[in-house]
Amino acid sequence: MESTRIHASTSLALMMPRLLFPSRASSLLILNSLFLAVGCGTSAPEVAPRTKTFELDGVVRAVDTEKGVVSIAHEDIPDLMPPMLMDFRLEDLTLLEDVIVDDEVSGLLEVDYDDQSQITRLELVDLVVTRPAPPRPPGADPIATPSPPPTLEPGEAVPDLVMTSQNGEVLRLSELQGHVVVLTFIFTRCPQPEYCPLMDRKFGELAKRIARSPDRADQVRLLSVSFDPEYDTPEVLAEHAQRVGAQPPLWTFAVADHEALREVAAPLGLTYAPMTDQIVHSLSTSVIAPDGTLARLELGNTWTPEELYGQVRQLLDTTGP
Repeated sequence: MESTRIHASTSLALMMPRLLFPSRASSLLILNSLFLAVGCGTSAPEVAPRTKTFELDGVVRAVDTEKGVVSIAHEDIPDLMPPMLMDFRLEDLTLLEDVIVDDEVSGLLEVDYDDQSQITRLELVDLVVTRPAPPRPPGADPIATPSPPPTLEPGEAVPDLVMTSQNGEVLRLSELQGHVVVLTFIFTRCPQPEYCPLMDRKFGELAKRIARSPDRADQVRLLSVSFDPEYDTPEVLAEHAQRVGAQPPLWTFAVADHEALREVAAPLGLTYAPMTDQIVHSLSTSVIAPDGTLARLELGNTWTPEELYGQVRQLLDTTGP
């Protein structure tokens, strides 16, 4: 069957591992020019983002026409990410009319890098149905995405979670009772700027605000938990923590195994599916009161460090000595 071409202009993918960042080229002429410009008292020119294009091949696993999202389980993308399941939000919702579950597709990803070789944009710019899904039996029910289980309500106890910290020590969430805990879930190989890297940036800003008051910092713990135990060893987490500026005990990275994560994933609204060669997850950030109960649950990436800092201060003011 002739391939059907779909030109997809997408926003950032919603779900996500290890990036093999290209090295930054340097030029003596450019460096000299920048030196002269700064020496003359003028601002150095902004560095334009570097863009690379990668080919994507995979299978459509879900289509959400209401949200304009298509989920693709893609193959390995050399120099970008291993096989994984990712969600792409399409700006043109009419494109979803030509895509169904089990379609085999190929496409192009445009990726922008800043001068630190960090991804600033990842956009699906072209998508082709290379092999349409086989026809479904007559009378078969339409494929529907199951509803997520209910999450904890504020005031309910948060289940305990056993982890291994970046220092290689066993850490239990229950051991942090007496502190206000801000908990989020990440994995270090996540390539999406608006997912795990964004959580790192937000936690970094939150940590800076809290650290301004040593007394307050003693009463707060920020915890970034990885759900990628196959890769995120304590050594990897320690290196990542140093790279993003996390300093224990205020901000600690840890990793939990799949069995332990299942105990907290649903109650905290974390969509988490352990797979051998794919990682699928949502975003979940919780503020836990000193007594171990849930004070606030944020699903997604729209929360701000200012909002959570206000929640932390409120809890400290109401539960302080």
